[in-house]
Amino acid sequence: MNAHSLEALASYEWPGNVRQLENTIERAVALETGDELHVELPVEKAKARAAAAGAELPGTAISGTMSVLPEGIDMEKYVADIEKSLLLTALSQSNGVQTRAADLLKISYRSFRHLMKNTNCSF
Repeated sequence: MNAHSLEALASYEWPGNVRQLENTIERAVALETGDELHVELPVEKAKARAAAAGAELPGTAISGTMSVLPEGIDMEKYVADIEKSLLLTALSQSNGVQTRAADLLKISYRSFRHLMKNTNCSF
């Protein structure tokens, strides 16, 4: 694991529980294509994807933080919808060339294919 990822994991204020940390590490291992593990933190990743998709998070912004609406949210579905939107947009911009779409999203081709499969996305 690189020093940046280790520092990020150690300094992150895990708002969930140990399962969130476990899932983050499992995802990093599953998606890693190189010899060194790089970890992306879950909250920052979701916010970055939402911003890139031009989506507004369904919550109320309070001093730069989010609060969940009283009726709640299906977070997994919401994030999957954002991922699918980004995948399709990148594919469209790359004229269907998946390796180029992965480059546009700044993810590995392997990660791109994994996300395509998990979001049932086809172009």
